[in-house]
Amino acid sequence: MPCSSFTSTTTTGNSSNMKKKDGSSLREFKLNESTFLASLMPKKEIGVDRFLDAHPKYDGRGALIAIFDSGVDPAADGLQVTSDGKPKVLDVIDCTGSGDIDTSKVVKADSDGRICGASGTLLVINTSWKNPSGEWHVGYKLVYELFTEDVISRLKKERKKKWDEKNQEEIVRAVKQLADFDQKHIKVEDVKLKMAREDLQNRHDILRRQSESYDDKGPAIDAVV
Repeated sequence: MPCSSFTSTTTTGNSSNMKKKDGSSLREFKLNESTFLASLMPKKEIGVDRFLDAHPKYDGRGALIAIFDSGVDPAADGLQVTSDGKPKVLDVIDCTGSGDIDTSKVVKADSDGRICGASGTLLVINTSWKNPSGEWHVGYKLVYELFTEDVISRLKKERKKKWDEKNQEEIVRAVKQLADFDQKHIKVEDVKLKMAREDLQNRHDILRRQSESYDDKGPAIDAVV
């Protein structure tokens, strides 16, 4: 690849002076942006610059191409607009299937501009979005399906720790409520009191079982089309 050249430095004296002069020339060299970009694509060396000067419109405009690549970033500055001002990227398709979302479910917004997402979450539609039909396709994606195994493992540990702390707080609260009830009602003969104590006991038992059967499917992302 081409790069800016150094001009040779005349050296005199012993080897230490020679090293000093060579080192100073390297330190004074600065690779600017234009030089860096020129080194990435050697247009001058293969005559591209002369060709574009002779044919300024021969830059790919009007051509539609498909690129198969595993590392394309559609948000990159160079992929936004073509030389004649049109969108450069027309569509991005995830061929791995990991990012596919089923948006076949159709819903309509209520009087307050809200819809029920596919995950069950109530979503507020952005007022700047123009949708004459009033119909919205909704879907959702589990975040863990988009992450690597290492990231998923770390997130699950962090979420499990927070969940355990919160669940333990609820267990302590349920135990206290049950103890307070038993202390207040020594003999439970009334039907309503029996049902009330049974509810407290069931709450305590469920919280205990939850701590043993924790299953983290991860957060979900709602998609609106």
